[in-house]
Amino acid sequence: MTLPRHKKLVLYVLMFFMSFFIFFLFTYIQITKPIVPKQNSPVIITLDRTASASQFVKILKDKNLIRSSTVLLTMIRFSGLSSQLKAGVYQINPGETAMQLVHRVVAGDVLTQNFTIIAGTTQQKISQDLLKASYLNYRPEDWNFIKDNHPNAEGLLLADTYQYRGGSTGKSLLEHAHRNLINYLTMSWVNRAPNLPYKNPYELLIAASIIEKETAIPQERKLISGVMINRLNKNMPLQMDPTVIYGLGAAYKGKLSHNDLLIDSPYNSYHHRGLPPTPIAMVGKESLDAAAHPQLSNYLYFVAKGDGAHQFSETYQQQKQAINQYKRKDF
Repeated sequence: MTLPRHKKLVLYVLMFFMSFFIFFLFTYIQITKPIVPKQNSPVIITLDRTASASQFVKILKDKNLIRSSTVLLTMIRFSGLSSQLKAGVYQINPGETAMQLVHRVVAGDVLTQNFTIIAGTTQQKISQDLLKASYLNYRPEDWNFIKDNHPNAEGLLLADTYQYRGGSTGKSLLEHAHRNLINYLTMSWVNRAPNLPYKNPYELLIAASIIEKETAIPQERKLISGVMINRLNKNMPLQMDPTVIYGLGAAYKGKLSHNDLLIDSPYNSYHHRGLPPTPIAMVGKESLDAAAHPQLSNYLYFVAKGDGAHQFSETYQQQKQAINQYKRKDF
């Protein structure tokens, strides 16, 4: 039986509105339903610089976070946001909807991570840590941007905790830490105590790195700085174990031997007078302060007590007695 023409029209209109209602309902659910359930863990996605809106939607679809690519892509384009998506690493939080995520991507609300440079660590150790840092695009050649005319980049980062954006480069993180070092070193040099035996800020940094490695006790830093000043002024070799250890590199076995002190290395401060050619570690602000403002004394020697602290002496005879007292057996 053939329906009258007006009934067919009514049927078509009803089917149209029914289809529109279903599409609207499906779209509403897509927009308001969390793409990561509240009880689940966050999901990480990476959007590169060349990613389009369709590629962004495909990433979500491939991770089974959305049911329909078409609906979300239509919403992004209808909202005029398809050209405003920003590259980076994003964390999708439990309970977050697709459009909430879209607006965060437009805002560039990327995942952030912390990277800590511990005072006293070396360039080699930091490079290893950077290789393992999450969501950081690090390359060993990134150090070349801060090395400048120095033999290496040792000491050229300020020890601190730095926050970086997921998907950013190791170069930007290193430049940030280097800029902080230069700013603080410059200030320390300008405000340094008078008559220090250092020719330039880099020599002050070298001294600070030795202080950093010699003690972890804040009250001792300026005392050790004063000992270094006294020895340099008397043209005595510094005889600082950390410089020798740095020069040994991988050959260091955990305890200095008599033969270690005989190596012909520019870092052997038993063998060579003056400062080593470069810093031996990254430093914190406290060690730079100590290098710039030593505590004046008549001390020329110090020896480890075994508990992290040191015994300071004015004469070599006192030093020998201190060595015997604390049973230091290096050789």
